Amino acid sequence: MSELIKDHGVSKLLSLFLLIFTVSILVILTAMPSSLFQKEMETEVKSLSVLISETQWLALTHEVESTYTQSYIRSGVQQAVEDALLPSSDYKIKKIIDNFKGEFILNRVVNNIHILSYQMVYRLSMMKFWIWIMLPFFFALIYDGYMVRKIRMYEPRQISIKGSRIWTRSIVYMLVFTFCYLLIPNFLGQKAPWYPVLMLLLTGLALRNTISNFMKVA
Repeated sequence: MSELIKDHGVSKLLSLFLLIFTVSILVILTAMPSSLFQKEMETEVKSLSVLISETQWLALTHEVESTYTQSYIRSGVQQAVEDALLPSSDYKIKKIIDNFKGEFILNRVVNNIHILSYQMVYRLSMMKFWIWIMLPFFFALIYDGYMVRKIRMYEPRQISIKGSRIWTRSIVYMLVFTFCYLLIPNFLGQKAPWYPVLMLLLTGLALRNTISNFMKVA
């Protein structure tokens, strides 16, 4: 774990997250049509019903709707975003916007902020759902990794430093991928719900191999 901290310090991770966030926000909010963004989000939500039961899907979507309404709409964040970005006092500016052909850039930004906020709430809720489902799987992998390391403690050969670094770094990559997943629009279509499942499976394997390859103390 010391290699993880040494090679990927907190400041480096935060800088990387900030860069990803800034670029993603600029591209998504200004370049992506709101109608397309909304359609892709609806496709992702509906396609989740293929992986889980109808009862689970209804419960999850209700939880997302409730959380989004409470934390984004009723809290005043939605109104604050609109008040900050959409002109409301200058009559001439409002007239130009009303006569503008197509999707006005500020309207697009505001609409995309609303959709992106819903997307983040939805994906965080879905991640939490799958983590609870896969909790026994994680415990089994962590225990297996611990037992493998315990056996290797009695072996004369040393654990590969290169192998240890690869698996500890992979945890950092998983964190980066997870952060990107919360921001990037649905580019997988109806296969989008499989992404967090696969990501959690790989994270579990990375944790297992990180523990099993953790350096032995001489």
